[in-house]
Amino acid sequence: MPALPRASFLERLLAELPSLLRVARHLTRSEADAEDLVQATVVRAMERHDDLREASKLRAWLLRVQRSVHLNSARGLRARLEVIEGTRAHDAPLEPRGDLEAEILERSFEGDVRAALDALPSSLRDALLLREVEELSYEEIAQVQGCPVGTVRSRLARARFALLEQLSKGDEEGSDGRLQPRLAR
Repeated sequence: MPALPRASFLERLLAELPSLLRVARHLTRSEADAEDLVQATVVRAMERHDDLREASKLRAWLLRVQRSVHLNSARGLRARLEVIEGTRAHDAPLEPRGDLEAEILERSFEGDVRAALDALPSSLRDALLLREVEELSYEEIAQVQGCPVGTVRSRLARARFALLEQLSKGDEEGSDGRLQPRLAR
């Protein structure tokens, strides 16, 4: 199958930018680094657009390019200085805006889910995010992660089980002293 014409490729590439940015945020855990990763991915994709074999699988191909760019850049990582503005970091929560109790519960649950996701090995977390957030098929995830479809199925099952187990801990005090929510009764 011939490659997409360059104009059509660029149009479809631009439509995939939100997806690339979401995945990049998970990979880098930094907004600035995520934007840099997406930019590097776009450059690499434009250089290699003739390598795209099936136009219908553009998203999976782009995410594989992004993963490759990320892994290549991670090999050269060094310690870096992080700038903090004012008296709080960029990710620090803002002051309450309305119903304080609702905001605390929302932040607590979101934090619990984030902590449970962070506790997963990266191969499981990435497979789960590609499936549930990016809605890629098992075959596309296998292509992005460079593994067989059976491995993707296994990773997703283990990731879901680990998340459920972590989030289902019933009213036990966590290592940080907070009560863990009980979701499965």
